[in-house]
Amino acid sequence: MSAWFWWHSRAPSAILLSMKGKMNTVSLNFISDLRYTEFCVLVLSYIKNFLMIDEEDFFKIEIALREVINNAIVHGNQTDISKRVFVDFSWQKAGFSIRVRDENPHPVDFSALVEQAEKTDLLAFRGRGIMIMRSYMDKVEFFKRDGGSEILLQKRLQ
Repeated sequence: MSAWFWWHSRAPSAILLSMKGKMNTVSLNFISDLRYTEFCVLVLSYIKNFLMIDEEDFFKIEIALREVINNAIVHGNQTDISKRVFVDFSWQKAGFSIRVRDENPHPVDFSALVEQAEKTDLLAFRGRGIMIMRSYMDKVEFFKRDGGSEILLQKRLQ
């Protein structure tokens, strides 16, 4: 089963809902505008209700989501509205994952970013996002993809 619909405001975005086998996925793509962070949180809250995710896990997932979306928009795409951010929310009985890809054409040294994040003060202006994601999610992976960077966040559900 697969469904597709278009959501439109001042800056249009495509929303793709698909259900494949035992994995359920909601896919979004939107321009690099920080207002879409809240839209992603809204989608996450619907998934929370659907999956009955408890408040503590939801808090952790929401904070990690805000960090990864903001990083993709600001650091990956340099808030360039001609570039898009792609988000996949996927779940099955035992777990939940968020995959975020930007259109950053420049190579990113993720191991250096992780190393820097481990040395960063929690109150520092930069570098907290990776540390927060790694402490709140069960798994965080970084990938260089053709035409962008991708981060995978995973959380086991109780």
